Amino acid sequence: MDTTSVIAEVEEILMAQLELAAGDPAVDAAGRALIAAVGPALRQAAMGLAEQAALEVDAQLPDATVDVTLRGGEPTLIVRSDDGDAQRYQADELAARLTVRLPEALKEELEQAAGSVGDSINSYVIKALSSKGRKRGRKRIQGTFET
Repeated sequence: MDTTSVIAEVEEILMAQLELAAGDPAVDAAGRALIAAVGPALRQAAMGLAEQAALEVDAQLPDATVDVTLRGGEPTLIVRSDDGDAQRYQADELAARLTVRLPEALKEELEQAAGSVGDSINSYVIKALSSKGRKRGRKRIQGTFET
């Protein structure tokens, strides 16, 4: 994942917005200080997004383990299999979506069940559905998931 360029783009946009309020040195100094302070928060948010992506990929690959590692300061998703074979997955291979309408009470029940095991609703449902009707031998897939 290339978070550095995204963070730089956000900082450039904030600087452009600050230039619209140019003219007051105090406002300029405060704005620049705020933009500098936002950088670490943006990096932390990027790591949170990488972690969420790993959870979603892990849910879509129930027989795999997905880890987030740092390579060159950038988060990378690693998909591992039990047999040690390395495979690469593209984001578009895991893009199927399904919208389900359900009663509010059932949605709340799903949220509680998913939360009790530390999963998102999406991860919880995918894991539950993928375990139905088939044997779940523990097979791992090793490789890098690039976004």
